[in-house]
Amino acid sequence: MNIPEKRTPRAKRAKRARNEEICGTIMAFLPVLRCILFSLVPMALAFIMAFYKMKTPVSFAGAEFVLFDNFKAIFSDPNFGTALLNTLIYAVTLPVSVVFALLLASALNADIKGKGAFRVILFLPFICSTVAIVFIFKWLYNTNYGILNVLFGQQIGWLDSPAMFRFSLIMMIVWSTTGYKMLLLSASLTSVNTAYYEAAEIDGANAFQKFIHITVPAVSPTIFFLLVTGLVNVLQMFSETQVMDATGGQSVDYAGLTVVFYLYREGFNYNAMGIASAASWVLSLLILLLTVFNFKISKLWVRYD
Repeated sequence: MNIPEKRTPRAKRAKRARNEEICGTIMAFLPVLRCILFSLVPMALAFIMAFYKMKTPVSFAGAEFVLFDNFKAIFSDPNFGTALLNTLIYAVTLPVSVVFALLLASALNADIKGKGAFRVILFLPFICSTVAIVFIFKWLYNTNYGILNVLFGQQIGWLDSPAMFRFSLIMMIVWSTTGYKMLLLSASLTSVNTAYYEAAEIDGANAFQKFIHITVPAVSPTIFFLLVTGLVNVLQMFSETQVMDATGGQSVDYAGLTVVFYLYREGFNYNAMGIASAASWVLSLLILLLTVFNFKISKLWVRYD
């Protein structure tokens, strides 16, 4: 008769530690697997397709190797230049929303009643569906029965000309993204030492001087984070313009055509997946260059002490 060997407490702890290591490794590998499947593999396929003229969007069967012809095609296409210009114009929403968010965060950081409720109200647009927000603003901007024209007492074509279309879209984006930035900046302001403000008051500094020389440097790492992440998001803007411009980017002289909208249209509407892939890599290089530039100049104004 075999008597089962009793495990010592040390052996039990060692087995539990191994099980925890295995479980931890599996859990840590899941996001890595997600990155490989949904980021690295599509990027590699897009890089390969950028040098091919695809016969069908989802297959390399019959694809023709054209080297840099796809890149030549997009740079000679005036619509791509318009899309790139529109994307850079809409990027203006980033610094504007950061400035508004910092002003709101500074105001709500004061000892006032109901500031928590104000923060929740200002943050609500960020958690709302982008499509829902665009439809609401399309109703607000409507020339015939929009509430904005009712308030102003005149018919303003908010979406009827390229300049007004861009301006209206910029206002919507600023409104919907400022709350998130305001919340992060408010959290950052709570860690600022109040002794700095007290010393500045003793030296006779006014509110503007305290804001410029104390508040802004203190939250500069958070501002830098918002600029880097926000730049990536705004340069990949797609849903806002697609829903706002129901004609596929063709109305009001292509004012709603962004780079992502352009590559989506080329790939899925015109079945030119090679051109769409080339456009995606041009956008990726633009984002990379601007991000590196942000990191370079951050040494001049970001303070971590």
